[in-house]
Amino acid sequence: MFVQHIIFSICDISIESAMFKSLFFSIIGFKLLAALLLLSNVCQCALALILLTVFSSHTLGQEVDNLGLRPDTSRDTMKGNRKPGSHIKVFLPSLPYLAISHSVNAGLVRPANNQRGWEYDLAISHKRINDKTYEFELRQGVKFQDGSPFDADAVVINMLYFKMQPYTYTDIDRVYDRAEKISKYKVRFHLKEKYGFFLYDAMWIHFYTQAYLNKYGWNGKPTAPNLAAPGPYSLGPYILTKGYVEGNRNSSTVELVANKYYWDPNFPKVEKVTVYLDLKTDAAISDLLNHEGKLDVMPLPFSYELPTVLSDYAKLLRSPSTNNYSVHMNMINGNPLLKEREVREAINKAIDQESLLMLSMNGEGEFSPTMISPNFYGVRQASRHLQSHSFIESPLSFAVRKQLINTIKKHQLSYGMDPEKKLKLRFLVQESFLFLVKDIKYFLELIHIDLELDIVAEEKDIFNQLLNPRDGRNTTQYDFLIWGNYDWIRHPWTALFVYRPSSVWSTIGDDQTLQNYIALLFKTAIDEAEYIPLLRSMIEHVYHQNYMLFLPSPNKVLGLNKEVFYKPRPSAFIPLWEIEVSDNHWSLRQGDYPIALKEPVIITHSSPGVD
Repeated sequence: MFVQHIIFSICDISIESAMFKSLFFSIIGFKLLAALLLLSNVCQCALALILLTVFSSHTLGQEVDNLGLRPDTSRDTMKGNRKPGSHIKVFLPSLPYLAISHSVNAGLVRPANNQRGWEYDLAISHKRINDKTYEFELRQGVKFQDGSPFDADAVVINMLYFKMQPYTYTDIDRVYDRAEKISKYKVRFHLKEKYGFFLYDAMWIHFYTQAYLNKYGWNGKPTAPNLAAPGPYSLGPYILTKGYVEGNRNSSTVELVANKYYWDPNFPKVEKVTVYLDLKTDAAISDLLNHEGKLDVMPLPFSYELPTVLSDYAKLLRSPSTNNYSVHMNMINGNPLLKEREVREAINKAIDQESLLMLSMNGEGEFSPTMISPNFYGVRQASRHLQSHSFIESPLSFAVRKQLINTIKKHQLSYGMDPEKKLKLRFLVQESFLFLVKDIKYFLELIHIDLELDIVAEEKDIFNQLLNPRDGRNTTQYDFLIWGNYDWIRHPWTALFVYRPSSVWSTIGDDQTLQNYIALLFKTAIDEAEYIPLLRSMIEHVYHQNYMLFLPSPNKVLGLNKEVFYKPRPSAFIPLWEIEVSDNHWSLRQGDYPIALKEPVIITHSSPGVD
């Protein structure tokens, strides 16, 4: 007989579901018990049992004291100044070009941890003269990384290059008209039509020296910012001194050094940053947990939370986020059955979101009916009337599964396929997402689908296939594809842009209704009365069409060296210039790491600062 877990009584789900999931919890429990028996002493074992209680409780939203964990003392020797010789090493497997761009480059505004999603950077103020005209007052005394001055002339020159090679993942390439110098430190932007999205685009319109523009132009791509080559080419707090990183190409390692000309003398806090882009996940975790000087910061697979807390050199940081998992269904040149709304709906109905969130994701996230994080401004309000399919009818029910199987077989027959054979589909997946996709594979195989996993090492390999089916240029045939669509603009457009039928980021084909909604969204600012009703209409349409595989939205979970301080943002954006290290950090300390500091550190829980 199965013992009912507290989660099931709280969620009021069926006994059949409880039995199924209790089996999973039992298996996990046995694995953890085996791990505990390998710990070096009784104290560690007892502490681990306490931490298991902590982790199981946080999935239920309960507050638990950090029993047996020492305070984080790393900030005791941090005085807010840059320490000569300081050096950190960071691993970024997902969207590295977006994560570090603002550490090297700079625009008029940059992403911020506030409700509007941005703060001033190279500008100190702005005003909207009318729906098509924005004027910015520039920060005075700013210099490029080569020491040359930044002023209105530099803005106008950069915008000429931008117009020739703009990025194309919003509508700025179509609506931008020209930039006009008003005075040495004042510039005016003219648009062709009302565009409520302009300040979000301004985050990613960065400015470069004439030398860079002569070599590379503005280098507009579907994957955006310019980090095409090392050199003192931009205005950010760090100079890119080694490597390159763009969405479709990158070196294996990137090195950054502090920019002595940066406009804010208080930043950056660390002198040198090394960023790794193609490490194996298991190797990176070992470098962080078991060694000093190999790795200081990395996004952490959820299953490694406990080992991180218990390690000698690392600590755990948890935060809600505005990140998303984007799982595309290839309706352009994938299996033709995916063009059938009923088949896509059956696939979504087969996925038990509760099992994925509580088990695959260790409770680190929130349920999401349509692959849009509820932590974005307005999304929770716009989608609260919708439920994930598995909460309406549990796919763990035999009757529901039988109905879904019949749906798949019916459409196999209509397309001339043998319904006695499972529908073969192919899933393109980056190695770091296998923990999630293997469980998706399990659920889909319960409804007559044979899912083949095609595993690639790096995110650029995913993008090379994602961006090409529209022209038939994808070299790998796939039906599903997953990538970490981590918030890069502090706006729901982060998630919604993959639904834009005309975009290379979309695999859904034509949908004029959705195209019309998106055109309206670009014109609508988030503080306008029409914004949330419009958002609701878009979300409802996507939900009904089942254009993507809908998964829970993940929390941000990071592993940090114990002597590193970092306050995370809810988005993909990582302000490397804000990271500090203590005097006990490996890059500064003489001698071995003190034994007392190897004791487990309290878990840091950070607030997202969004609605």
